[in-house]
Amino acid sequence: MTKIIGFCGSPRKNGNTDILVQTVLKSAAEKGFDTEYAALNKANIKFCQACDACRKKEGGCVQKDDMQALEEKMKEADVWVLGTPVYWWGPTAQMKVFVDRWYGFSRETFQNKKVILVIPMEDTEEKTAANVVGMFKDSFEYIGIEIADIIIAKGVHEAGAVESKPEIMKQAENAVSKL
Repeated sequence: MTKIIGFCGSPRKNGNTDILVQTVLKSAAEKGFDTEYAALNKANIKFCQACDACRKKEGGCVQKDDMQALEEKMKEADVWVLGTPVYWWGPTAQMKVFVDRWYGFSRETFQNKKVILVIPMEDTEEKTAANVVGMFKDSFEYIGIEIADIIIAKGVHEAGAVESKPEIMKQAENAVSKL
């Protein structure tokens, strides 16, 4: 059975990112996928120290936090839903520290993975999300991950505003069909 894990990189519980990630997962579950959800804001994820201990066979990461368990969940899943609102033309700190820690992961973590990106933002110009999309596209090309879908939700600042955008909600509901 295909497993999908959603990572919400927004600090706002029940916010637009949370709603969209949960919508993708709910739709996937209804289609028979095994789903799981992780709120990065609740995870204990420390900053990468650029010490390269992770590159030494016996070393492993010097940070002992929730990333070891999150990496195992990432390995088990076939598809990742990565959600982050746009903060100052980039991802949230929660998402960025999560992605930065991938530096020390083994290549098997990334093998045969697909990603659905969820990017809500207050601005109504899609170009505002270009840096976030570009960061993910470039990173995924480098590590060999396929992007299955990108959901950019424009003009949704207030928590729950995305629910009044049926076209965006429908895109989230249909995202797994692109797998």
